[in-house]
Amino acid sequence: MSNVERFKELLRQKEIYMNEGTNEDGSVFFRTEQKLKNGGSIGLVVAFSVEEHMVDVYGFDIAEITDPLKKESIHKLLNEINIDYRFNKFYMDNQGRISSSAALIFEDNFNPNVVFRLMVMALNTADEVYPKFMKVMWS
Repeated sequence: MSNVERFKELLRQKEIYMNEGTNEDGSVFFRTEQKLKNGGSIGLVVAFSVEEHMVDVYGFDIAEITDPLKKESIHKLLNEINIDYRFNKFYMDNQGRISSSAALIFEDNFNPNVVFRLMVMALNTADEVYPKFMKVMWS
């Protein structure tokens, strides 16, 4: 059974629905939208490489900071958060959207539970940092 199939089976067992898609290069990803406890929402994506030995977990659009006067404060906060969190790294794109990413590599030891735990960690971490971004945005 492929790593993608093993992950899909875990999702079925846990009764979790994620949209499945395929990129132009043949790599497979799963996506879902989740509400954060502290407000806002996050697009969670689990992306497998074509060979299925690398898995990236993304948390898209955790917050959006469009005020150019807040840019310096946001960069400072991003640096602080990235020091505090080992697995998820946070960044801001050119449109001011805050997202996170984490990567895993497997050889012959793929474990879908590890991928799932990293996905849950991305969601929980986004929930923890969301109020910090809102505080900067509204200050």
